[in-house]
Amino acid sequence: LPIFRQLVPFHISTIRSVTRTEEGSYTILRINFAAPDMPFKNRNDYIQAVPQNKHFVQELTFKASGGAENLERSYFNIQELRKRVKNRIKEKEDKKSIVVQKELKLIRAGGVAKLRDLSVRPPITRRKSTGVLEAHQNGLRFTSSRDGIKIDIIYENIKHAVWQKADEKSTEVRMHFELVNPIMCGKKKTEFFQFYIEVIASSQDLGAGPRWHDRDGILEEQEERRRKKKYNRLFHEFKSKVQAISEKYSPKYQLEYEEGFRQIAFKGVPNKEQVEIIPTQGLLMALDDKPRPFVLTLDEVDVAVLERVMFGLREFDLTFAFKDYNKDPLRISAIPKAKLESIKNWLRTCGILHYESRQPANWKAIMSNIREDVKVFARNGAWDFFFKEDDADEEGEERDDSASEFEPDDGSEFEEEESEEEFASDSEEVDEEDESDFDEDDEPEGEDWETLDEKAKAADRKKAREDDEDLRRPARPSKRQRARR
Repeated sequence: LPIFRQLVPFHISTIRSVTRTEEGSYTILRINFAAPDMPFKNRNDYIQAVPQNKHFVQELTFKASGGAENLERSYFNIQELRKRVKNRIKEKEDKKSIVVQKELKLIRAGGVAKLRDLSVRPPITRRKSTGVLEAHQNGLRFTSSRDGIKIDIIYENIKHAVWQKADEKSTEVRMHFELVNPIMCGKKKTEFFQFYIEVIASSQDLGAGPRWHDRDGILEEQEERRRKKKYNRLFHEFKSKVQAISEKYSPKYQLEYEEGFRQIAFKGVPNKEQVEIIPTQGLLMALDDKPRPFVLTLDEVDVAVLERVMFGLREFDLTFAFKDYNKDPLRISAIPKAKLESIKNWLRTCGILHYESRQPANWKAIMSNIREDVKVFARNGAWDFFFKEDDADEEGEERDDSASEFEPDDGSEFEEEESEEEFASDSEEVDEEDESDFDEDDEPEGEDWETLDEKAKAADRKKAREDDEDLRRPARPSKRQRARR
């Protein structure tokens, strides 16, 4: 940099930031440097190696009017150089942290199991390239067809192997490998490799219109079905051969593939976008997720919490806390409410402890409390201390709802029938007692025939007198006769 008409060298790592602004007809380039007493995010060895009692330049400002092409060119060159140096330092640090794999033992005699024309994620180079995947004695080797770059994956370093076939909901046949220790892919380290073939075009021309009635459209659909069937078969055969080779040469690290259960799949947002999450026997995965495929190992999960489960909400969240309490919990948000019961049944089948909560849990406070003293956390009831009350309240509400919405069960009807039978039996007993008492000499004695005959004659005489009186009494005039008078 020009200082007092002399070019003074500065290492690029000492530059903290570079800004370019325009004020009227002037272009201003400001360069901020890192100093020992200045707080900045990335401390580097160059600043720490310099004696701290020296004087440091904190900022330099350059100003130009009119044609400022030199300042603009310098600004972009500095930014590009900083980016290259930063990537170089990161690559150096990644290589230091990489665990050295064993050397790949090749199968030279006989045929080698291969899959051709495969694409790979993450990409080895900037350009998309295809290659060949081979199965050898103690691992797999992928060779790029463009530039011959080779990537070796040892069976011992494979944590999970997943095979996903192409069906109605997917356009690719995939073979996914999760690694125990990351390895270098180009100039970056990665913890996974995914080899795939696109059997159906992922893009469609919307202006072409439907082609189900067109002959070309029918032929295209038939070709897609044929390609699906073909590549599903090729991947399945390669999978079987890899399992047989690993069992023969590396029985301790035999490779077993996981396959998803699409019947109980559900949609959710594990990272930034909504994807279809598919459970397997030991995983929860979404291989379409970006920027990295979502894969969760169920053996590492300690508890699952269903959050925001309440009436009126169409979606809920599912959070997994790991057995390693130093790891932060993982949350899958925006799961449809219709999948709640199927997810609960799946968690019971996997033997994962789970709770329900109305509100989102404050996991930062919960995990900090657990990390302070794990023994106190276990002594206080572990996860019941945080979530048991919410679970009990929800169970109580379910009971109240069931009691208010539904009529009594058959048990109450049975009790009513029993009470009616008891009442009937009691009344029958009372009737039998009354009848038995009536049969005894408790009935009052009746009048004799002479008394009854005299009473009947007296009644006849009384009725005859009343009839005579009615005949002797004058008739009452009618209303018409009264009106004439």
